[in-house]
Amino acid sequence: MLSLALGAILATQTSDITIQRDAYGVPMINASSFTASMRGLGRAVAEDRLWQMEMSRRSARGRLSEVLGPNFLASDRDALRDAYTEEEMAAMFRQLPTEIRAAFEAYAEGVNETIAKRKAAGTLPEGYAKNGFEPQPWTIIDTCAISVELARQFGRGGAGELRNFALYQYLKTRPALKGKELDALDDLAWQNEPLSPTTVGKRDDLVFNPPKIWDFTRAESEKHVAALPPTTIFEIMPAIRAANLEDQELVAESLGVPHKVGSYAIAVSPRRSASGTPLLLSAPQMGHTLPNVVYEAAIQSPEVKVAGMAVPGIPGILIGNSPDAAWGFTSGVADIEDVFVSALQPDGNILSNGASVPLTKITFAIPVKGQDTVEFVQERTPHGPVLLKSPSSKAVYSLKSSFWMREIAGIASLYRLYSAQTPRDFTAVSQAFPMTFNLFFATKSGDIGYRFCGFMPLRAKGVDPRFPTPDTAENQWRGIVPSVQMPKTDNPESGIITNWNNKPVSWWPNGDTPVWGRIFRNAVLNDSIPAGKLSSMDLEKAAWTIARREADDNASFVDFLRQSTESTGDAGALARLVAGFDGWDVEGSGSAAAYREAVRGLRRALFMEVYGNFTNESLFDQVLQPSVMLRAIEGDTKIDVRKGRSNAQIANEALASALPVLKSRMGNAPAQWKYRAGTMPVVQGDPIPYNNRGTYIHITEFNLWTSARSVASPGVAESGPFANNQADLARQWQFKTVWGWQ
Repeated sequence: MLSLALGAILATQTSDITIQRDAYGVPMINASSFTASMRGLGRAVAEDRLWQMEMSRRSARGRLSEVLGPNFLASDRDALRDAYTEEEMAAMFRQLPTEIRAAFEAYAEGVNETIAKRKAAGTLPEGYAKNGFEPQPWTIIDTCAISVELARQFGRGGAGELRNFALYQYLKTRPALKGKELDALDDLAWQNEPLSPTTVGKRDDLVFNPPKIWDFTRAESEKHVAALPPTTIFEIMPAIRAANLEDQELVAESLGVPHKVGSYAIAVSPRRSASGTPLLLSAPQMGHTLPNVVYEAAIQSPEVKVAGMAVPGIPGILIGNSPDAAWGFTSGVADIEDVFVSALQPDGNILSNGASVPLTKITFAIPVKGQDTVEFVQERTPHGPVLLKSPSSKAVYSLKSSFWMREIAGIASLYRLYSAQTPRDFTAVSQAFPMTFNLFFATKSGDIGYRFCGFMPLRAKGVDPRFPTPDTAENQWRGIVPSVQMPKTDNPESGIITNWNNKPVSWWPNGDTPVWGRIFRNAVLNDSIPAGKLSSMDLEKAAWTIARREADDNASFVDFLRQSTESTGDAGALARLVAGFDGWDVEGSGSAAAYREAVRGLRRALFMEVYGNFTNESLFDQVLQPSVMLRAIEGDTKIDVRKGRSNAQIANEALASALPVLKSRMGNAPAQWKYRAGTMPVVQGDPIPYNNRGTYIHITEFNLWTSARSVASPGVAESGPFANNQADLARQWQFKTVWGWQ
């Protein structure tokens, strides 16, 4: 651990701003006002991450092809499919409070000051010369576009209705499921599993009158499906890829801009803390790239003192701490979007909410390097952007989002965190935040708490949220769940709050995505936290542990697979390796490699005959989640997939299925089968093993004064001496001191 007293090695100063850097290059911006501090932050981040910022704004605005060429057209089209126009983003910006607008403007000024300085000095990132262009001035629209992109990437949820509709049509092709398609869908896309691990326990639930977010029966599901148009699965599949922004996500990862969804957090109350004061660990999982997708900084002005994680292109600190409190976020995964299907009429209009209305068409120009400009036409219904227009079934599918035109205001609402001191202050932030996030906090005064954020729609009676919603007058949304009915807790009896994107509370439903079942990864997180009083070192050890534990199914199938009767030859060797698996995904472990493939074999043994492969192996694995597998093993499914087989027979079939795959991938001899942990990239040196950890990890302690430690490998800059100097910290699971105040 390096004290800041040993750092502070570089400093630049103007009349109202001083930028001081610690030994890892993390800037502390001291400024005469909060607005000035944002100008200083803009300067600093452009010094460290200008090329990344360039790629971020172009990715968010659908302008990568302009400088990188036609290979990026698919990503640009993804970005523009549900993009706002510049006029719409400007309108959202104008609605922000005066002081927030000033902060955005000051940040852009700071970025442009650095751009001008680097142009004059000839120190622009090499990507500009390599691709034959220079940076244009940073604009408010750039910041707004990145803010919208970030909010959507990590805070949108739902819109899985097209996937489920395609799944339903696929199930209809399976002979064993004829007439039982909805039974099968109930097995695969259940609405509520009360036994799924939750963040808020029953004793700590502060919502005494839970909302009824939707209400439908089997008969109503049948009626709902019957009302859907006969759009073919071949039309739907490309729309699913577009709705999931798959092309844009792949490009984002290659360019080192935010692209992943995850994150975990641990809050500890004074009653459970070894020091008698609160602790908070926040670990957003946003992918591991070069450079890191997040940026570290600290700000100090007469109005604000805050340190932690920023995102290049967005002014302010998103996750971190002030002298009075600490906070963190994980993605909430709530179903806050729906796909509506409207009848397409002969004149090109649609029938929406009982009225004939035209589609709105917005044309975006996409300049393409070395080629002619390409036009992309975004179409919208009254609900939102069109995902699929099917002339054959005379239907238009469009996406309705509860956060539409609210993302920038949501990002701006996070500035309230800097002055938050009490649970009530954090409640105010959560009520203003439209995206689906889990908000955690700890305060110097001794409170810890949790708020489930997001504008959750109330669906009409009889609408099955798993399918596209027919666009009739009776099927429209009925409002938004009141904030007082959103899951929350303060100072729970257990003295601890944990989350790894898991279910918020037992009564909360899945919606169109069956993500929360009896098996979920936060059980591994909870198991990694020891009983008794906890120190920050215990939280560090928990993060270390879950990076090495089998979190996909929490080793839930070891006992079942141990019932295999295989004992000779390679099959017997596989059975012994699986039986010896202890739940640790340790680099080089033969048991870990064998167990993971045996679980895939178990999935095939249980479901392949009845369900087929869903057209490819990755979809097969995605649909048939561990919770479905567990229920199938226990015989607790509507569709009988056991077919009278004993546990030993199924286990033998699982190993028989896994054995040739292991041999083809890792070699014929069982001694060659070794687990390979995921890695984190570095600028130089060997990759860092065990990447199932936070992109950024921030641990705050409240003792005599507020202090924090963090790590964000490989470094704060994209080049130079600060580009790789946190890699060894991450490799050794160490943390450095965060800028703070005594």
